[in-house]
Amino acid sequence: MVVRNSPLLYKWVLVCSFLMLSVLIGVLVFNTYRYKDKNFQNYQKQAIEKAYGHYIMNDKLFPGGNGIFGTQLEPYLPELVRLHEQDKVAFGAKRDTVLSSFWQELRNGNSMDTVFSQIVAQEGLDSSLQYSLQFDRLELLLPADGQWFVLYPSGEAEWPVPIAGNLAAPTENNRVLKLSVNAGHEAVYRFSYSLYVDYPNRFARVLQDMLPVFSFSIACILLLVFINYLTYRNWVDQRKEAQLKTEFLNHIRHEFNTPITTILICANSLKEQHSQLQAADVSSMGQIVERQAERLKLYFKQILDSVTIQEQQAQLELVGISGLTEELLQDISLRYADQIAIRIDPLSAERHVWVDPSLYFSILDNLVSNALKFNHRHLPAVDFQWKQEGNRLQLLVEDNGIGIEEKDQKLVFDQFYRSNQAGKTSGLGLGLYYVKTCVSRMDWDIAVESSKSGGTIFTITINLEERSS
Repeated sequence: MVVRNSPLLYKWVLVCSFLMLSVLIGVLVFNTYRYKDKNFQNYQKQAIEKAYGHYIMNDKLFPGGNGIFGTQLEPYLPELVRLHEQDKVAFGAKRDTVLSSFWQELRNGNSMDTVFSQIVAQEGLDSSLQYSLQFDRLELLLPADGQWFVLYPSGEAEWPVPIAGNLAAPTENNRVLKLSVNAGHEAVYRFSYSLYVDYPNRFARVLQDMLPVFSFSIACILLLVFINYLTYRNWVDQRKEAQLKTEFLNHIRHEFNTPITTILICANSLKEQHSQLQAADVSSMGQIVERQAERLKLYFKQILDSVTIQEQQAQLELVGISGLTEELLQDISLRYADQIAIRIDPLSAERHVWVDPSLYFSILDNLVSNALKFNHRHLPAVDFQWKQEGNRLQLLVEDNGIGIEEKDQKLVFDQFYRSNQAGKTSGLGLGLYYVKTCVSRMDWDIAVESSKSGGTIFTITINLEERSS
């Protein structure tokens, strides 16, 4: 019990749940970012790829690239094939020399700056876009065995080789295209290269594009914080309600006052009027005292077992409800003699229902007490009337008190609730809550509405079909 009610433990549970949900949202946001980053500027990529393909339709890398391949690479390939088969050391030196000269000539002779500017203007793209053209791979076909030999990259050579452009951080996500080309006559070779295009501030642009996602995520986190706060505050309120058990016992005190007062009245009558009482009167008072003593015994048992009504269990008996109601109201009227008029219209034909007499007494007593407490009339009154509709039996309890405002009618059965109409009238706001709980224990229903006379009508409904089963 101590662990379950520990404020520190409860805080940690809320914090951990909040962190777990925040991590989940973070993962979702990160995956969304990866998706956005991967698919960012798809339209630009497609437009550039199409336009670039048009410019190099019969060329390599850029317009004029064929000439550089024809003069700086292809003439040396047969010799490289021969050296590869005959002298590995000479092959390595020759390869490095040829490729170094080839890369340099590609950089010196490239026309990509002009081509890219024309593509941007032609397609109406953002002028801040930057590009990078890079040479990825070069392979040579060995005639002896028909296998491809990787000429580049090899050893610790820089890879890939930047040919043109000023894009600082080429990545897989901003690669527009990657082409592989087979060529050669005297020596067959193939190569691949890539074109990258992006904004210089890609990260900021992706984040800006994700602004709705970020906003929604932040809103979700704030909502989680708010929900956790409400949950914790609600838990604190529940703890405060638990701490009000002592006050609840004060409310139970008036439940004890009824049987005690009744017993004292009967004892006083027997003591002072014993000579005037008939045997039947003495017997009737003895029965009243016995019933009230049993009720006190039951109350003590309930308090020892539990200090809350939620833990009480109904002890149901099959009883004639109309007769029991008259009997209990007779006991109650002794307590409120000369304070309130209690009238009852009994059933025309008795109906037996399953009922806990103790809980039923508490219901009637609380309703009468409320009718008296919240009443400013010279002659307070409360009427009990039975009504049967099909398989439903209803007890209408109508008083002539101050009534209950419509906005309060849905709340009057809540624990500790007191409306503004209660004013300085004493009470803990537990009476009608207690009534509602007792009614629920017996699977009955209760509703409240304003009376035309200005008072209040409580309707207790019993389902006879369910009770008979």
